[in-house]
Amino acid sequence: MEEPTETNSNSSISALSHKLITAQHTLTWSMLTFLIFGNIGNLCNCFIFLQKSLRSNSCSCYLFVSSISNIIALNFAIPTAIYSIQHTNPGSYSLIYCKLRLYIYHTLLMISRYLIMFACIDRACLSSRRVFIRNFSQIHIARILSLTTIIFWFLGAMHIPILNTIRSGHCIMPGIYNLIFGIYALIFAGIIPPVSMSIFSLITIRNLHSARVRIHTFGHQTNRRMRQQDFHLIRMLTAQVVVYVLTTTFYPLNTIYEAITISVDKSIDREIIEIFVYFLTGTFLLFINPTVSFYIYLSTSKAFRTEFKTASINLCHKILN
Repeated sequence: MEEPTETNSNSSISALSHKLITAQHTLTWSMLTFLIFGNIGNLCNCFIFLQKSLRSNSCSCYLFVSSISNIIALNFAIPTAIYSIQHTNPGSYSLIYCKLRLYIYHTLLMISRYLIMFACIDRACLSSRRVFIRNFSQIHIARILSLTTIIFWFLGAMHIPILNTIRSGHCIMPGIYNLIFGIYALIFAGIIPPVSMSIFSLITIRNLHSARVRIHTFGHQTNRRMRQQDFHLIRMLTAQVVVYVLTTTFYPLNTIYEAITISVDKSIDREIIEIFVYFLTGTFLLFINPTVSFYIYLSTSKAFRTEFKTASINLCHKILN
C-alpha cells in the first residue's frame, strides 16, 4: 500500500485524515531514532557476541547473525522510507526499486526472526535431560542452520521481486498475489515464529523448573551443563519473544485485511485511515523489534551488562595503550 500523496491532502478529506497524514510523516521522521539506536544496539550486540566467553556459544551465534541482519535491514528500509516523505516515491517509477525494496528488507527481517526462533529451540535443547537432545545445542550446528536460514529466505522470498510490479504509478502486488502474500505473511511471520518461540521458551522454562525440583527433592548436585551464562541467555530470549509478538502480530493480519478488501470501493478518508494503519503495523511497529534487541538484553540480564562493561573497558584499554 502506498503512502498518501499530496493530491490526497485537499479539502475533500476530513480533519482526521489530515491529522493522520501529518502523524504518519512525523512517525516516519521519528524512525531516524530507530536507525540511530538500532545501529548502535546491534553493533554492540555483535561486539558482545564476538567476545571469547560467548564466541563458541551456539545461542550467541544465532543472535550475532540476527544482529547483522537487523543492521542491514534498518539501513536499507528506513532511509528509503524517509526519502519518500519529501520526494516522489521511487517505487512509483522505478521497477527495479519496486521489486527489490520489499524483497530485501522482508528477507532480512525473516532471517532475523527465524534465527531468534532457532535460538529458542537451541535453549530448549540445552535444558533437556536427554543427552541426545542436548547435543543439538552446538556451535557447528548453529553455524550450519544460520547459513541455511540465510540461503533459504533469499531463495524463498524470490516471489516478491518476480511478481511485484508498477501499475498506475503504484508499486503493487497484482491480482490474486496480494491475497497469497497476505496468507504467506500470516503463516510465516505471524504464526510459525511467535508460536515456535513461545512453545520452545515454555519448554525451556519447564525443563529448568523440573531440574530444580529434582535437585531439591533428591539432593542431586547442581547440573553444570547449564552455566549461569546460559540462564541469562534464556531470560534475554524470553523478553525478546514478548516484544516480537507485540510488535509483529498485527502486520500479517492487516496484510490479510488489505488483500480481502482490495476490490472494495473506498472513500478517500477510508483509504488514508487504512494507509496509516498499514504504516503502523507494516513499518513502524515492525522495525521496533530489530531496533531494541540490545536494550532488551541490557535491561533483562545482569550477566550481559557485566559482559558489555568488561568488554568496553578492555576495548578502551587497547585503544588508549
